[in-house]
Amino acid sequence: MTAMLTLQRRHSPKCPDYEKGPDYLKCRGNCLIRAYGTNEHGKRVRTSLRTRDLQRGARRLTEMEDRLTGNPRKKMIEAVALFQAQHEGKADETKRRYNRTLNLFIEFCAREQITYVDQVTLETMDRYVMSRKGIKTWTKDVELLRQLFEFCRDRDWTTRNPAKALRLPRVLQANDAVPFKHDEIVKIIAACDSIGRTNYERRRARAMTLLMRYAGLRISDVVTLKRNDVQGHYLVRRAVKNNKLIRVEVPPSVIEALDALPLPKAAAKSNNGFFSKDGGNLRSLVKGAWRTMSAVFKRSGVLGAHPHRFRHTLASELLGKGGSVEEIAGILGDSPVTVRRYYAKWTPEFQTLQDELVRKIHGTHLAQPQKEACIC
Repeated sequence: MTAMLTLQRRHSPKCPDYEKGPDYLKCRGNCLIRAYGTNEHGKRVRTSLRTRDLQRGARRLTEMEDRLTGNPRKKMIEAVALFQAQHEGKADETKRRYNRTLNLFIEFCAREQITYVDQVTLETMDRYVMSRKGIKTWTKDVELLRQLFEFCRDRDWTTRNPAKALRLPRVLQANDAVPFKHDEIVKIIAACDSIGRTNYERRRARAMTLLMRYAGLRISDVVTLKRNDVQGHYLVRRAVKNNKLIRVEVPPSVIEALDALPLPKAAAKSNNGFFSKDGGNLRSLVKGAWRTMSAVFKRSGVLGAHPHRFRHTLASELLGKGGSVEEIAGILGDSPVTVRRYYAKWTPEFQTLQDELVRKIHGTHLAQPQKEACIC
């Protein structure tokens, strides 16, 4: 037999709602709240919860039921710790983002006096949304919170996923980054030879730029590139971010730029990394690479340039040449979903392919090209 408890008001004789009985909870006298019902042995329970607040009384009632049934609740902070332990294999930057987002949510729960997972309701999440209104990373935050509460629901710590009902902001454009134009790439590569004070910095900048241009590597994969990752004219390695296999052929100019690289500063002669000492800290390496590339972009005069635009550029060019989303995902070491969402850009080459397809449907692909009609 299970415990059956409900909330009641212990109305005082002076309470305006005294005549409505103990089951009337919204009394104007704000009377004390008690738990009333039967325990697991069928014996009557009637005990004060020592509060006049309905929400606090509901929490204490649940705690009492847990003690009676032997089914303790899971604290929010413990659930988050267990959830993070399940993602220990993620990349360092991903784990850092998880920590930042989840710590903000735990702080919010503490301010709201929410201790247990099952105390989080849709109304709670609505208040959290208001506290985070206008944050650019909100879409990713919602996705992470949905994962967290799904994790909790699978373990019976809650019966619902309150984050599922949160509405994601409408994304009119998947990503504002646009591919580089050919002349912009020429300017960026030329700028590599005029930054810094020594050839050491210039050679490193040139090699980084060519790797991102021709292999579409993320900057984290560039700075951690090892000599044994180069197999002939191929780069073969696992991506730092998602551990997916990257296998891409690069032109001879990339291999020559890597061969011309000096050893990283203070590195041993047996060092295996092209851009870093063995065992270097990834976050520091990425920051250093960003500083180098920022200097290159500034010298080139290309507006809005940043390393990830090379990845957009390669993906757009491959799409324009007829590559499938699955093939491009394999080259970039990414998922087809990500390629469709972020990298499918409208380049002139891709638009030409679309036009050719439409002409085949209309039977006009064999006709001579005509002058465009004037739209008045």
